[in-house]
Amino acid sequence: MNQDLPYSEQAERATLGAMILSQGSVLLGIASLTEEDFYIPKHQKIFQAIRLVNQHAAPVDITTVTEELINLNELEYVGGVVYLTEICEGVLTSNIEAYVDLLKEKANLRNLLVYLRNTLENFHEKNVEDVPVFLHEFEKKILDITRNRRVGAFKTAKEYVDYIKAKFYEESTKPARLSGVSTGFKSLDTVTHGWQKGDLIILGARPSVGKTAFALNVAYNAAKTEKKPVAIFSLEMPGEHLVQRMISFVSHIELEKLRTMRYSGEDLVRFDNGARKLEQTEIFIDDTPSARIIDIQAKARKLKSANEDLCLIIVDYLTLITPSSSRRSDNRQIEVAEISRNLKALARELNVPVIALSQLSRLVERRDKKKPMMSDLRESGAIEQDADLVMFLHREDEGEDDKGEARKAVPVKLIIAKHRNGSIGELDLMFTKAYTEFNMAMASEER
Repeated sequence: MNQDLPYSEQAERATLGAMILSQGSVLLGIASLTEEDFYIPKHQKIFQAIRLVNQHAAPVDITTVTEELINLNELEYVGGVVYLTEICEGVLTSNIEAYVDLLKEKANLRNLLVYLRNTLENFHEKNVEDVPVFLHEFEKKILDITRNRRVGAFKTAKEYVDYIKAKFYEESTKPARLSGVSTGFKSLDTVTHGWQKGDLIILGARPSVGKTAFALNVAYNAAKTEKKPVAIFSLEMPGEHLVQRMISFVSHIELEKLRTMRYSGEDLVRFDNGARKLEQTEIFIDDTPSARIIDIQAKARKLKSANEDLCLIIVDYLTLITPSSSRRSDNRQIEVAEISRNLKALARELNVPVIALSQLSRLVERRDKKKPMMSDLRESGAIEQDADLVMFLHREDEGEDDKGEARKAVPVKLIIAKHRNGSIGELDLMFTKAYTEFNMAMASEER
């Protein structure tokens, strides 16, 4: 053992003792720890024996743990029954959470120090051509360690069943609610049960149909309903313009008035009320144009680190993202595949739904029936494969807007073309262009 690495022998002993004495401590310890979280080798062996006893569905106590250590041929190595008895003496099983937390802190510190040492020792041997990529990988590794993620670790089906059972029984005692983040549209929530954590959602449409407007409505709905932070990466439109649009539909002031700064007295009252509502939300906007995918990942990780309850990420839009590599590929499909794959990985890593907007190819404009389909997504192969949910906005009267009719709500179809965990179909929305506002058709939904 490297004696200069941090660990707590007392915390390791107390954790193992509590697990031997209490079934509740066994469940918490096994769910929270791995053998590597114990620094002392004989403690790793005892934890392994406890885990195996529990896996065999036998009660964990000194007798069963002793028998398992005999089967592993490790009883003498750990100090025999005498040592197992010693670690159980004076242990307060009610303190198991504190013991586990201390073990995790020490394990995180060890992993961090080992990684930093290895990085420094090998730094001069590495040929760092792309500094942002190197820093991206370094930052990701540090965050993985400090957040104690176990990338690639196997879990048994029984462990997942235990987790799902516990979650099911816990949720069954609560009032019915969405399993995901509210979309703000009741019919859409009925189909999707909300935006689900870890999902990549693609929203596609032809230009000027209302992709950005719909995404902003969704962002505001989530921030307002969930009372949690929402992140928006806008690669096409300045942040100021996004906020103008949100104030427009929240306050019901025509966007044109906000752009020209020409208000009436009544407008000022509505503006103040709308601005106040928007200020009460936690919506974070990054409007860096042509951002690289690694920059989006890095910023999202930092925001998640500072705001653990981050509930939604929106990217406007996917095909404007620059790939990670400094060397551009001649094959745009390969680049989009990398971007799509990394957005999906980001959703899984942060356990947050990611909505990415996407333009449609020009092929749709050449068809008699212009209703979007999956193949209309630009460089669609990888996007179709990675996405958990693919939606399209479609207007039959597209291109027929009259400025004098801007305040008139027009019908828009929300087409759910792919739904990995649910049904597909179409929902009817109403879009009021003057306020950049979406509502469900034939329904009055209060904001």
